[in-house]
Amino acid sequence: MTTNRWERSDVVTRFFGRGWGLVLVGLSIGGMLGGADFVASGSLGRSLIDVAIVAGYTVALAVFRARSETASVLAGSPVDERWEAINLRAMALAGQIAGLAALAGFILAEASGHDWSGFAIVAGAVGLGYVGGVIWYRSRL
Repeated sequence: MTTNRWERSDVVTRFFGRGWGLVLVGLSIGGMLGGADFVASGSLGRSLIDVAIVAGYTVALAVFRARSETASVLAGSPVDERWEAINLRAMALAGQIAGLAALAGFILAEASGHDWSGFAIVAGAVGLGYVGGVIWYRSRL
């Protein structure tokens, strides 16, 4: 057991710095998804599959991020400027695809007479996120 404050801090930094913080976040998100699925469906097996998918993904990233630059980027730790640029472009592309998917879903739901409110909320969140990002980064960069 360490008693020195700096040694404790170093242990925590090493633990979370190696990707285990990512695993804890993955387990938390997986647990919330599994819990929500269990409440909605009552199926324990389906809930455990939800947890296993998210937790497995984050454990794989934590294990392979030291050996793979791609896994490192997916874990949120680009290794250099090139990978930071790749990460930034990939996130921008993902946002564009999310916006287009929400817009397409909205149009299809409206055309077929179904409820389009979920698509409108997602499209609005993407749009507001973009505008908010422009405003935020304009003042910071």
